[in-house]
Amino acid sequence: MSNYSHDAQVVTYSGPDADYQGRELLIGSNEDEVILVDITDKENPELISTTGYSNVGYTHQGWFTNDQRYFLLGDEFDELSVGFNTRTVIFDFTDLDNPFPLFEYFGTTAAVDHNGYVLGDRYYLANYEAGLRVMDISQIGNLEMEEIAHFDTYPASNNPTFNGTWNVYPFFESRTVLITGEAGMTLVRDPDELLTNQPEVKAEITLYPNPADEIVFLRSDTEPLQQVEIMNTLGQIIRNFTLDNTRTEKIAISSLNAGLYLIRVNNDRIFRLVVN
Repeated sequence: MSNYSHDAQVVTYSGPDADYQGRELLIGSNEDEVILVDITDKENPELISTTGYSNVGYTHQGWFTNDQRYFLLGDEFDELSVGFNTRTVIFDFTDLDNPFPLFEYFGTTAAVDHNGYVLGDRYYLANYEAGLRVMDISQIGNLEMEEIAHFDTYPASNNPTFNGTWNVYPFFESRTVLITGEAGMTLVRDPDELLTNQPEVKAEITLYPNPADEIVFLRSDTEPLQQVEIMNTLGQIIRNFTLDNTRTEKIAISSLNAGLYLIRVNNDRIFRLVVN
């Protein structure tokens, strides 16, 4: 057992294991294993259990689900040492005396994961070169997780290095997510609403070309185009105009600076647009 704890979460336990209800527990990410300690008595902490997992690189940081039944762990070196995509190890903590790795979730890129946090049914992960990744964990009990949103602060690549996003903070009441890293501090408003990871061609409406530099087109197969808003990544509206119920519309974007924008159509559908 390692004597060094790189990171830890401390909770007043209210999970499914009746033996520890109301106890103050520390879950430590200790270089090569996860450790559970009862620290209710600060003068006499008591080891509850330790657990390992396969392909250990560097046991870095983890977080309980809200019901304290599962623990989501990030290993900082495994993508580099093994070569798979971003991996989150999910542990079953139903019995704190006998925790075990339940399944592994692999992300959409090879980027290294760093810190991750759970809020409700969402897991917010700082993913270095891949930026902020947001996963739906509502079906974690069925061994399922799904990426539903992302915001990339290092768009040049998604390599397994230590550039880009270092940490995220999703706990503001406003649902704004704070991202920190090489790009400084970035605030993203409500990823569920603005950055859903849907394809750019949505039902009946198409935005093209994308990326673009001077002009983009909106085309609707059936629904009239009535309202268009162009927003920055903070959700601030920078252009807003009404259309004449057309089915195809040309939009000039040459006045926009290069970067990522959000296009909201008919107060309903949102597209991500990259301006070169």
